[in-house]
Formats: sequence, structure tokens, C-alpha cells
Amino acid sequence: MDVKSGDCSNVKTECVLDHICYRYASMVMSGLIEAIDYFAGSQGPKVLRRILAKKIPFQLMAELGVNADTLKNFSKEEVVEALPKLIEAKGGPKISIEFLDENRIRFRLNECHFLPYSKSKGFCNVTAGLMLGFAQMLTGKPMDIEQVETIATGGNKCEFIAKPKF
Repeated sequence: MDVKSGDCSNVKTECVLDHICYRYASMVMSGLIEAIDYFAGSQGPKVLRRILAKKIPFQLMAELGVNADTLKNFSKEEVVEALPKLIEAKGGPKISIEFLDENRIRFRLNECHFLPYSKSKGFCNVTAGLMLGFAQMLTGKPMDIEQVETIATGGNKCEFIAKPKF
């Protein structure tokens, strides 16, 4: 693209549309996060995480070309090894997944895809919801998720720990 003349003729249409749609989705999501925080009060983040954990991981798996039901045929260790590679191959962030003691799972991400589009720290709840969904997929059990560190709040990485819900 020639910035001086404004010529965008060599930019593929789908790339431009993907960027616009991603930005628009981020702006819409920002408004929804603020609304949930306003109406749900202190329970807002938990509500948002639970809503996202139910659907988003399965939709993401479908976008990656993976039927989430087939994951049942693999061990947890195989899924934990393959899932980050699939996500990174599709342009997602580098994710590490680690099983800890007491059935806890640590998720670490090296970048925040939402931060360029919003100043809202609420987007951490979107990522937490996605990681919560993955944790529930891996364990087949209800889980809770704790935000340890996020890039949006000044951290070097995003880190979440999922643990069994009691």
C-alpha cells in the first residue's frame, strides 16, 4: 500500500475485511463488557466468563478445523500439546498449558489480541472465559478460573489458573 497516495489496490480485500470485522467485534464486545459490569455489579466478570466458557472454545475449535468431540479420543497430554500449536498456526497467541497439582491447570499467553482495540481491562474476562472453557473441555468438570497476571493490567504475560469448582 502506498501511504502517500492512499492506494490500497494491492491489499487483499479479505485481509482488510478481517481487520475491520475484528476491530468492530472488539468495540462491540467492549460495550457488552461494560453493560455486564454495570448490571451484574461485582458478579459481572464471573457471569461473562461462564457465558463465554460454554460456547467460545467449541466455536474456536471449529474455526481451527477440529471437531471438539474427537478430542475425547486423545489423552489430556496429547490435547495440551496439540491445542497451542493449532492456535498459533492460525495466527493466535502463543499459549502454554500446564497441569499443576490438585487438578489445577495453568494457561499462559504471550500477547493480548484485544488490547490494541480497547482500553477496557474487561477484555481479560474474555480471555479468562476462553481459558475456562478449555479447562472444562480438558477435565470434563466444572472449573473456576483465577486471573494471576495480564498484559492489559501491566504484566509481561497473561496467566490464568483453572481449578475444580467446589
